[in-house]
Amino acid sequence: MIEVRGESHLKRPGGARSPVGLSLLRGRAGPALALLAALLIAGRESVAADITVIGTVRDRNRGHVVLSAVIKLVDRSGTMIGSTSVNAQGQWQVTIPVTGIDAPGEVPKTFSLEQNYPNPFNPSTKIPFAVTTAGIVRVAVHNILGQLVDAREYDLRPGSYFIDWRTKGSAGALFYSIEMNGHRLTKKMIQLDGGNFGGLGGSIPAAATSSYRLSMPQLLDSCRVITSSLVYETDTMTVALVDSAMVNVLLESVHDRAFVIDLHNDVMEVITRTGYAYQLADRHTSDHTDIPRLRDGGVDAQVFSLWVSEKNYPKGTHFSTAMKFLDTLKAQAARNSEDLGFVVRSDSVDALARQKKIAGIFVVEGGHCIEDKLENLLAFYNAGVRIMTITWNNSTSWAVSAADSRTDVVGLSDFGKQVIRTMDSLGMIIDISHVGRKTVDDILATSKNPIVASHSGAYALRVHSRNLTDSQIRGIAQRGGVIGVVFYPPFLTSGTATLDHVLNHIDYIKSIGGIDCIALGSDFDGFSSAPPTGLKDVSQFPSITSALLQRGYSREDVRKILGENFMRVFRAVCK
Repeated sequence: MIEVRGESHLKRPGGARSPVGLSLLRGRAGPALALLAALLIAGRESVAADITVIGTVRDRNRGHVVLSAVIKLVDRSGTMIGSTSVNAQGQWQVTIPVTGIDAPGEVPKTFSLEQNYPNPFNPSTKIPFAVTTAGIVRVAVHNILGQLVDAREYDLRPGSYFIDWRTKGSAGALFYSIEMNGHRLTKKMIQLDGGNFGGLGGSIPAAATSSYRLSMPQLLDSCRVITSSLVYETDTMTVALVDSAMVNVLLESVHDRAFVIDLHNDVMEVITRTGYAYQLADRHTSDHTDIPRLRDGGVDAQVFSLWVSEKNYPKGTHFSTAMKFLDTLKAQAARNSEDLGFVVRSDSVDALARQKKIAGIFVVEGGHCIEDKLENLLAFYNAGVRIMTITWNNSTSWAVSAADSRTDVVGLSDFGKQVIRTMDSLGMIIDISHVGRKTVDDILATSKNPIVASHSGAYALRVHSRNLTDSQIRGIAQRGGVIGVVFYPPFLTSGTATLDHVLNHIDYIKSIGGIDCIALGSDFDGFSSAPPTGLKDVSQFPSITSALLQRGYSREDVRKILGENFMRVFRAVCK
C-alpha cells in the first residue's frame, strides 16, 4: 500500500511529541548531563558516566512490534558508536561508554573467534569475535563439503562484536571463519534445520566490551539513529544528544510502501453463489476476498473478473449476464465509496491511491461474452471494462482455448483478428490466460500492444494446458507484457501447494523472461480447493513480499512484481 515515509516520534514527559527521538539516561554515577559537560570542559581526564539510549520499533501501519529490527547509532563523522536488536517486546537499548577526552578506549588484546551461541541452533545464532585493529573483516560460512554458503565483509574499528546468523543452506555441520590482515580463525556450528532465512546479518551489534571515545563536540552535538530490517524500509533520524526522552520508531514495510495489484480475482462468483447476499464491506471467515482483508493484505488495486459460465447460462445471455455482474460490482463499490472505486485510466488509479482507496479494474473473462459482436465489445469498453481474456476454457467461433485439442493448430479466425485490432484501437488489454497456443501466436502477430497472462504458471514446472511454455513466456516478455503468477494449486504442483511453489514459478519465469514480465494473479475465489499453505486469502499478500526478500530479490525487483510491471502495461494501453 502506498504510504508516506514513516515518522519517528519522540515522546517527552507529560505527553508532548517531537519529530525526533532518543532516550538519554543518566549513567550509573548519576551526574546531570550539564555537569558532565562542565567536567569535560574543565579538562577532567575521565568521567564514569555512560549514555544509555532506549526506544521501541513498531510497524507503522499495523502497530505490531518489528522483531527483526536492527538499530545503529552513528556519530557525526560516520563512525558507528553502538548497535543492537529489538527484544521480544520491540524494545532496544544502546549504552555508549564515555571514556573522557584523554583516556584511551579499551580494545581487545587478541584477534579472536568464540563459539557461537546457542549451538546447536534453530533458526538463528550469534557469532562472537574480536578485532584489535581497524580494517576489513571477512566472515564466511562453509558447509561440510567445503562449499561456500555465505560470506560478507565488514569495515570495523577495534572492538568485540557479534554477528547474527539466520538459517541458510542444509541442516548439519557448518564451519564459520573470520579473516583479517592475513589471519584466519575457524569454528564449527550445528544448524538443526535447513532453509533460507538470510544467512549472515547485515549489521554488527557492538558487544559490551567495545569502547567508544566520546569527545566533547560529539557529546553536545548529535548522532544518527538508523533502524533497518530485511522486510522494512530503512528509517534514519538525526537526534540531538540532549534532554531525557523515549523514541518510538515507526517502520514502514517494503510491502506497504510498494504499489500492490492482483491481476485476477473471482469474488463475483461468491456473490452470485450466495444469491447476491455476499457483501465486500463485511469481514468474512470463509472464501478469500472482502475489503477488510484486502486492506490487511496491503492491496492497492484489484482486477475483478466478470466470468459467465457457458454451461450455467444459456447461449444469447452471456453478454447481458456479464453486464449484470458489472453493475453488481459497481453497486458494491458505490456502497463502499470510502474504500473502493472502479477505474479506467492509470491517472485514476493514482488518484485513488492518494486517497488510500482500492482501485478496481474490470476484466471480462472469456470472449464468448461478446457473442460474436464487435458492438458488444465496444459496449463493455464504454461500461468500464479495460481487459478481456480472449477465451475461457471453452473455445469460441473465432478463438481456440488452451483446453481445446486443436490448441496447437488452430488459432484466430479473421473475425478474431478483427477483435484483437479493435481492442488495440480502443485501449483494452488483451489477456491470454486460458488461450490456446496457436491463438497466442496469432495474437502476438496481430496486436501491436503489450499483452498479459493474468493468472498462469510455468509449464516447465507443472505440465498443464493452462500454463505457459518457455516460448510463450519469451513472447510476452519481448512484447513488454506481464504474467500474473497464479495461486491455483493444480497449476503449481501435483501435490499440496505452498507459498514456496508460487515463488518457484516466479523464479522460473524470471529466468526465462526477466524480472520485468512478472506480476501476481492469484485467482482467489476462483477455486474451491484449499489455497496454497501460507496464502489462505487476500490478507496474506505481504507473505509473498517477505518470502521474495528472503530469497534474495532486491526491493526494486519486488516492487516490480507487486505492481510496477503491470502498471507499466496499463499506462501504455489504457490511456
